[in-house]
Amino acid sequence: MSLSSALPRFGFFQWALLLFIFAWGCAAPAPAGREWAGAVYREKTDGWQMKIRMEGWSESRVHSILLQFRGLAAYRMEIADHWDTPKGFMQKGFSGDCGHVGVSTMGTPKRPGYPHRVRVLIVEGLFGDHALLRTEMPEGGWKAYDVVHPGVPVPAPSLFRPVVGFDERAVDWFPSRAEPSRSFRQADALMAGGPGAGR
Repeated sequence: MSLSSALPRFGFFQWALLLFIFAWGCAAPAPAGREWAGAVYREKTDGWQMKIRMEGWSESRVHSILLQFRGLAAYRMEIADHWDTPKGFMQKGFSGDCGHVGVSTMGTPKRPGYPHRVRVLIVEGLFGDHALLRTEMPEGGWKAYDVVHPGVPVPAPSLFRPVVGFDERAVDWFPSRAEPSRSFRQADALMAGGPGAGR
């Protein structure tokens, strides 16, 4: 099935409206005065470390940490794309595009000592590249997470094509004709349904 046959048939007005909504959501400036985000993050990190010492790692713990971090991050689109370090992202009040959020999210479970792999995955979508997070679960298997807030419109995961994945160990390029994988197609379901959804 070609991409064009999978897309809904829109008229000019519908496409213009869709592009306006997408651009408005993605280009919205980050909220001013986000100095509180760093303090809240440090407090949450201390809480995660205490719970992990008492209860250990589980899929629900990983899910909770990633969702809480995503709640702190403010997404803002950048025209001149560059990559901030997690420290730079935090100094900007936890504000940046999906790449900045993705790299900082990747490091978040590592701070309290997560022993499994967490990778940033760059995918190609209808409106350009997008960053996701792929996380190896404590019980086995991998899950894909969208790193931007649900209020920001992004293409459906079924339309993503993986381009490159990386972590602190390796960079892996996907073939140019790679099909969207099951984990990308179900990323929305995972975020909506919580741990265990979309298997």
